[in-house]
Amino acid sequence: MSTTNKDIVVGFPLYNDATLLDFAGATQVFAFSGGFKPIWLAKTLAPVMTSEGVTVNPGYTFSQHPRIDLLFVPGGDGEGVAASMLDKDFQRFVKKAANTAEWSGSVCTGAFIIAAAGLLDGCQATTYWSVLNVLDEFPDIKVNTRDYPRYIIQPKHKRFSGGGVSSSIDLALQLVKVINSKNAAEMADLSIQYAPDPPVHSGDPSQANNPALVAKVRKNQQDDFIQPIIDATCQVLN
Repeated sequence: MSTTNKDIVVGFPLYNDATLLDFAGATQVFAFSGGFKPIWLAKTLAPVMTSEGVTVNPGYTFSQHPRIDLLFVPGGDGEGVAASMLDKDFQRFVKKAANTAEWSGSVCTGAFIIAAAGLLDGCQATTYWSVLNVLDEFPDIKVNTRDYPRYIIQPKHKRFSGGGVSSSIDLALQLVKVINSKNAAEMADLSIQYAPDPPVHSGDPSQANNPALVAKVRKNQQDDFIQPIIDATCQVLN
């Protein structure tokens, strides 16, 4: 995809209870990369409530927006993701945008939204660690439930997916590298001073190395996060 004639429009479709960092982190990367134009869309121009309890304002609606070259679907909490998996208008937009976009994908639980639209069929994909086994219920998606990659990009299918929340930054940087250049990705990386060195290292179950901690977090997520996604997945598949 050439960046010489126009910016690559990166469309983030938003919904109530979408996770802020899922789209804000990637937006930051694309905005500092040069050659990309991130835009936020929703059903209407009304403020969208994120899972963090703060509102954001979409700049475009699903019916009025520039041509989207790269569709990037963020994840969210259980109820928000489940609703978007079953929302005919949201699903119609995702399918239509993917038909004309060169690249389409997701980060975190956004994988379930595009899986419901059939966009990950025949692809390898990943998602948030505690619902990897649920994504694996989609028969035409290849999911490794034992590993926790930050991202998976499949140039042949022009599809991508990312792990949980903060993976949006890594995923966006890799997309910039693949679509534009390593230099563009390095420029963005330096511009946002992304040099992670967290004070603790428990970002996924393999790093946590504490089965009790993993079990506690999973238990805390079961009712409000995991179960709604399980229920919506069952409805989509049945």
